[in-house]
Amino acid sequence: MKNSSLTAHLTLPFAAIAVACCAALLSGCPNPNAIGVQQTGSVRVLCVLASNNQPVSGALVVINATQNGTTHADGVAVIDGVPVGPQNVTADAPGLHGGPVAVQVAENATAQVTIPMSPSQ
Repeated sequence: MKNSSLTAHLTLPFAAIAVACCAALLSGCPNPNAIGVQQTGSVRVLCVLASNNQPVSGALVVINATQNGTTHADGVAVIDGVPVGPQNVTADAPGLHGGPVAVQVAENATAQVTIPMSPSQ
């Protein structure tokens, strides 16, 4: 009984300290979502067939392999929350590929880019 009493006696203070540390860390940051916030903008992508400029619906648009969206019937996809600065945009649809196309994203603005899509090889 001495060992279990000793273990309980030592464990309780460590648990209390751990809980207190977590509470102190969380209370020190009024908005945990604000940590590491970066400036962002949006990208409006128009995907068209290179041969006739017709819109491509259902194309998967990817920005720097980290963000994506899908074009609607009008060939447009809008991707929000894109980091400010130079970005590369690609698009793929069944049998088609387009890009990469470079675009410069500005804070709280919408950059526009058109991606001509050709048959993929």
